Order: sequence, then C-alpha cells, then structure tokens
Amino acid sequence: MRRRRWPIAWLLCLIPALAGCGLSSTGTADPALLERPHGRCDPALAKTLPAPIRQRGSFLVAMSPHTPPMAYHAEDNVTIVGLDRDMSQAIADVFCVRADPVPTSLDAIVPGLAAGRYDMVLASLSPTEERRKKADFVTYYNGGQGFLTRSTMKDPLKSYVDLCDRDVGVVIGSVQQGQLDQAAGTCAKAGLPDWRLSLFPDGTAAVLALRSERIGVLYFSISLTQYVASRQPDLFRLAGKYKRALVAAGFAKHSPLTGPVHQAVQRLMDDGTYQRILRKWGLEENDLATTEILNGR
Repeated sequence: MRRRRWPIAWLLCLIPALAGCGLSSTGTADPALLERPHGRCDPALAKTLPAPIRQRGSFLVAMSPHTPPMAYHAEDNVTIVGLDRDMSQAIADVFCVRADPVPTSLDAIVPGLAAGRYDMVLASLSPTEERRKKADFVTYYNGGQGFLTRSTMKDPLKSYVDLCDRDVGVVIGSVQQGQLDQAAGTCAKAGLPDWRLSLFPDGTAAVLALRSERIGVLYFSISLTQYVASRQPDLFRLAGKYKRALVAAGFAKHSPLTGPVHQAVQRLMDDGTYQRILRKWGLEENDLATTEILNGR
C-alpha cells in the first residue's frame, strides 16, 4: 500500500517558533490528499433531494477544519481535507452533486443547522442525547475519547479521577466538555483537588496549549489525540483511551435529507467506498458495518 502523506504544515505549527504559520497561504495542497474514493451516482436517489440542493448542485456541509485527520486545512491554508471531507463528497457523489464544505466552529454547528446555514454536518459530532433533541443524526464512524499529554508525562490516564489536580483542556462545544461538566464532583468524592478546566476554540489551539505547557492534558476525540501522538512522539503521548462513542452526520430536526443520506451511507459501506476512505486515513479500526438514524423525541 502507498504510504499516507500527512499535513506537514499543520505539524510544524506545533513548534512555538512557527506558531504564527497558517496565517497566510504559502503552499499548495498535496495532490495525494485530494485523491479520494468516489461514490456511485444514483439518479433515482438524486430525485429525492430538496429542490434548493438540486438547483445549487451541491450540499452545503459544515465542518470544523482544525481536527486532523478528520478535517483540517491543507498546506495552502484554504483546501479542507480529511476523512470527513472525503466522506462528505462520497455521500454527495451518490446524489450526483458536489459537497461544498462550510468551515465553522464546533459550538456553532447545531445552531447553524437549525438556522438553515448548511444542509448537513460532518464534524466528528457525537450524537449525544442532548444533541438529538435539536438535530437528527446518521452514524458513520466508531469514535471515542483520548487523553493527550506531553511525552515527558508518564502517568497513565484511565478515568476522570486521573484528571484530578491537573490542568485539562477541552474544545468549546465538544462532547468532552459536556462529559466533564456532568462529572463535576468526581474529585471531591475521591478526596482529591478538582481538575482545572481550560476551553479552546478548536483542536489546533488546544494542542498548541499543551505544547506550551499551559495545560497538562488534552481531552478530545481519539482520532485527533491518537493522530498527534503518532506523528509527534517526541512531543506528545496518548496517555489513555476513554469510552467508545459513535460519530454521526447531523441534520436539522425532521430534515428530508436524513433518510436518503442514511441510504447513501449504507450503500458506501456495502460497496467498499467507505472502507477505502478509512484506509486512506489509517482509521480502519474505527469502522462500522451498518449505519443507523438516531433522533430524539
């Protein structure tokens, strides 16, 4: 198999001397990152699309482009690449249209869906019970959480108790932020000082904070934490994994797209396109055999 090529510019930004990079376009997107497996156009399924999408010829897909390898900016600082980007286009292929990514922050995604600013979200969203009250979801990935530390910190982190008396970073609006909010009081019950929580706008900012020792632990998706640890082992270490959690595409409540996209995702799983996308990004161990619709009452 051909060796995967990773976002060197993004990795360089982890080094303090180059922390300002990414503010201007200085390169071109790596062609290897732009090569993606395609879904098969189904004219019959395309007819189920709402008229505005058919007329536009594209889905507007919200993404958070600061979470490699799921979604991030390539070396040109414009083009969004990653598993979510490839998956969004493969889904759109089945409907014979394009997928146009719309960069947004994680905390603005669900409100943006309700306001109609985009048609669909692929942003490593976990379909929590609270989110299902405000949006509908189609699962496509078996994710989870990870504890990322600097390589010099050797303690294993297996549970929330292990975070007590530590400076912990999370991304605003992430499922990890919600989980720690719900776990308030864990340290007091164990007779330990509480963790000290810092909030960051995206994964890149959180990793930079960890690199500069403003936090001691980053609690975020297993995809990003495992990726960073594997690419920069001299700087970072995956100190522990915590809880598997489904990842899903999001839709406005009662959206007419939910059912058809569910069909499209299952088709990609059945014909092997989905597996080829996972292999491209080295995420085969997180595959699902089937997709399901998750919605709240």
